[in-house]
Amino acid sequence: MSVACPDSLPAAVAPEEYPWLGPSATSALLLADGVVGLEPGADGGGRHDDAADDGGSAGDGLHHAGREADRVARERPAEDQDRPFVDRREIERALAAAGAAPLAERTLVLAVGSNQTPRTIARKYRRAGRELDVTTPFVRCTVHGLAVGHVARAAAPGYVPAAPYRAEGERMELVATWFDEEQLAVVDQTEPNYDRLRLGAADVPLVLATGERPEHVDVYASRWGVLARDGVPIPLRHRQQELFDELQGLTGETRLIGDAAEVCGRLAAQPDLVHDLAREHRLVVADGLPRR
Repeated sequence: MSVACPDSLPAAVAPEEYPWLGPSATSALLLADGVVGLEPGADGGGRHDDAADDGGSAGDGLHHAGREADRVARERPAEDQDRPFVDRREIERALAAAGAAPLAERTLVLAVGSNQTPRTIARKYRRAGRELDVTTPFVRCTVHGLAVGHVARAAAPGYVPAAPYRAEGERMELVATWFDEEQLAVVDQTEPNYDRLRLGAADVPLVLATGERPEHVDVYASRWGVLARDGVPIPLRHRQQELFDELQGLTGETRLIGDAAEVCGRLAAQPDLVHDLAREHRLVVADGLPRR
């Protein structure tokens, strides 16, 4: 089983590079000794073709075909798979082997920004400064009725973080994470700009890569509303520079001019600036999510 060792999980990241997602969201398992992929063709997960071990050309062809099938599966939304491509039983076995809480004792939380990656969650656990079982499953999912924009306020490091909003007819591929009670408490403490809401399947239908359709899922929703233009939420910009340039054009604010790293530095020193500008220029709307 191949893992990414803890030393390869950086303790810090550049705020201007938020949301740090890499090429795509994927299913994985965070363990004490690294991260294991759970999807076909990923490290530690997926299909193995015995015929590929025969050493002949037929075996090579089958092995190539298997890899190609795995690649195609990874590119398709979770709900469009012919069969589940993440095995819930495999996750349960790994949790049991690690002495960790089973899935039935965990809370499923939908991530919309950097929390989709095990590296982000590993950093949050590390910074908690206390004994904590880090074993955490991340499972790709298809979500309906939801889209991702930006919190109408900067985070402490100076980037403008992601936030969900209600969007009828939208379908997105995101990641849901199963946290145990202690893990969830740690993550809650790292989300001062959010309320954790519970969304029912009637509001936000969701299909996990395991094939399951959970009755509900939690999500971190912005306490400040979401950034908008002409009353319509601004979709998530995967480069902070793009968002800063857009906001500068809408507001004329000179403190948003410059390299993204410089702007993040200014916003870290003035965390209310984005929210103040959004209110002044009517660039903020409610996220439309039910708060019960």
